[in-house]
Amino acid sequence: MRSFLLMISFFFLLQHLPAQDALVFDSSKVQVRSLSAEKMNAYKADKDFQYERYKEPPKSLWDRFWDWVWNKIGQLLGTQGGSAAVQTILIILAVAMLVFFILKLTGMTKVGLFGRKTGNGMDYTESEENIHTINFEEAIEKAIASGNLRLAVRLLYLQTLKKLADNGFINWQLNKTNIAYVAELSNTAWQPAFSNLTLQFESNWYGDIPIDNAEFDAVRGQFNQFNQQLI
Repeated sequence: MRSFLLMISFFFLLQHLPAQDALVFDSSKVQVRSLSAEKMNAYKADKDFQYERYKEPPKSLWDRFWDWVWNKIGQLLGTQGGSAAVQTILIILAVAMLVFFILKLTGMTKVGLFGRKTGNGMDYTESEENIHTINFEEAIEKAIASGNLRLAVRLLYLQTLKKLADNGFINWQLNKTNIAYVAELSNTAWQPAFSNLTLQFESNWYGDIPIDNAEFDAVRGQFNQFNQQLI
């Protein structure tokens, strides 16, 4: 009885299934197209279509040299000792650059770390410059007569340092920086004016800013006015 009911149910389901569409075969005619031998040869000669045949141009001797250099550097960095050596060199260069910029920013005078000859015809060098042994009046006039006004401004600044030291406002030392002298005057009325004179001197001397006669006369007047107040 149960089998009979299953057969009836299966037959009923078949009656209600959607009918499948009949298969339709494509009877359209395919037109085969081909290129003429002339066009085919033209495409073959066109470099834009020569993908597999394209070859990179040969490298020059200069390119091969740099390939060799970078290959050696890569091999060196691949070793433990080479990598450590490169890191050491980079650290040394970084420290040297840092020291250089610190000296520039702090206004380290040339009488300090890197003394060299001024090339100004004077009979003393900056590494041996001693404010207590220079005849400033004579040296300033000599610099002006030779047209070296930048040196004259430098001598005016050193002369001012001597007057400050003679009056006990600063403790002059050969290797001190200009910033140190400005700081020593922090509790005095002279600091603002001396700070401006220091900026003026460093702009002309270290900045290689040219100065003409009119500008020099104005700068000299500022130094003389400051020095007269110290008396």
